[in-house]
Amino acid sequence: MHNVAGRRIDRSAVFASLGLGTNLLWCTLAGHTGGFPSSLHDLDPAVNPRLFFLLGILAVGIAFALAPRWLRERDRPFSYVLPLASSVGTASFALASHQSLFDPIVLAVAGLIVFGAGYFWIASRFYLLLTRTQTFACTAWCIVAALGAETLALPIVRELVSSTWQIVITIALPLVSAALFKAARTAAPVNRAKAVASRRSSHSEASTTLAAQPRRAMLPEGHEGRRSLLVLVAAAALLLATVRSFSSIGLWGSEAAAQGMTAGIASSLASTAILALFAYATLVKTTRWRLDLRFQPAFIIVIGGLFLVVSQNPAPGIPAALLDACMRLDDSCAHVLFWIVVVTAIDALTMPSYRMMGIAAAIYALSSMLWVALLGSGAAFSSMVMLGAAYSLTIAAILSEWMGARRLDAGDRENAAEKPATASENPPLGDLTGEHVSRAIAVRCKDIAAANKLSPRETEIFILLAQGRTRTLIQEELVLAENTVKTHIAHIYAKLGIGNRQEMMDLVLGAAEDGEGASR
Repeated sequence: MHNVAGRRIDRSAVFASLGLGTNLLWCTLAGHTGGFPSSLHDLDPAVNPRLFFLLGILAVGIAFALAPRWLRERDRPFSYVLPLASSVGTASFALASHQSLFDPIVLAVAGLIVFGAGYFWIASRFYLLLTRTQTFACTAWCIVAALGAETLALPIVRELVSSTWQIVITIALPLVSAALFKAARTAAPVNRAKAVASRRSSHSEASTTLAAQPRRAMLPEGHEGRRSLLVLVAAAALLLATVRSFSSIGLWGSEAAAQGMTAGIASSLASTAILALFAYATLVKTTRWRLDLRFQPAFIIVIGGLFLVVSQNPAPGIPAALLDACMRLDDSCAHVLFWIVVVTAIDALTMPSYRMMGIAAAIYALSSMLWVALLGSGAAFSSMVMLGAAYSLTIAAILSEWMGARRLDAGDRENAAEKPATASENPPLGDLTGEHVSRAIAVRCKDIAAANKLSPRETEIFILLAQGRTRTLIQEELVLAENTVKTHIAHIYAKLGIGNRQEMMDLVLGAAEDGEGASR
């Protein structure tokens, strides 16, 4: 790929955006079009089909959280099996009530669980690819474009495609989405230094050829930053589950207020423009903000939108289509916010990316399942719950951000007060905490890596080695195979001109002492 700075179209990002849009369209068509008869809803109104779809997401999320390395090492076979299984699951849900070979309920439930599992697995592959190869801003624009493509295609399919062909198209969409992921993965930038290793070990192809972005999100010092970020992920998941549950897509079988194709396209274009403005103002422009304050504007806007729609819901004279469009727009904003928070957490935390993705998915699925169950209690109760949920989320978000900012400001003031008058001089080694030493080593390693042209992944492993991590711990933290880590270490030693870890530490400490030795 040619490096024309800032002027070329990133084909990988385009394919990823199209794939995410296809994934969203697949889910929406299955849950909210006339082509899919809701057999479960017809037989038992208390059970909404989306509950079993969410159960599939929950199952994959738990698997990601508990066994990230096992799943990572089996990514290649899953990339073929799960899209096909998802297509079969979608067909089982669609055709359950039109066959007599199996019990319709059992077939529909099994199909929905597989459908949900495949949907989340495919989506997670796109987001992990974007996390690794794209900037935060590019990732946000990809999500906005995907949501815009989905809302634009939906009225066209509803108006121009018959019910039978809607089913056929929806069954084929997971395969299309998987093909687009393959295209995005192939178009992603590649590190030539890693190509040899990928040819030697086909199972580690995904870990050895991509030119990964370096870590960009910096946590505040201490355990407080890590805990605050995990709380932020949980809050974003709960917020998305709440907003989505009260929109027209919260319960399967309910369709958006009728608009017609022309009005639907106009509404899609308008909502996409507003969504792009939201993403730019609250997520793209805030990428350089402190991490504890960075997402505060987005949270406030999404919660404010929920308040606005809920307060107007029972008001007479307000068109249902307008309220529905506003709620769906708020859902799209919450969707972008959730995934950008997850991407940031994956980038900032040292835990395996699969585990972080699984934790976020499990929280979202569990809270969504709770909302789906509660919404079966009647319209009056639902409105009361909506107001209570919006109020609780507002207070929780404001308190969380305020307390986090106060703790960080207090820490900054304390550190400033403890600084000696000669701030330009380095403090003696005895005054450094383990956190300071670790950060100092990371800074030196980055300088050495830049001087010796180490790749982003090699730089990551170099820093972990210098900080005292063993090969086993590096495998766990970065979710890499043993042979892959060995290959990276061999490349690092070769580029630095050293033969063992002791020589590596001598190089790092030498650079720390006199600022020289960053390269040989």
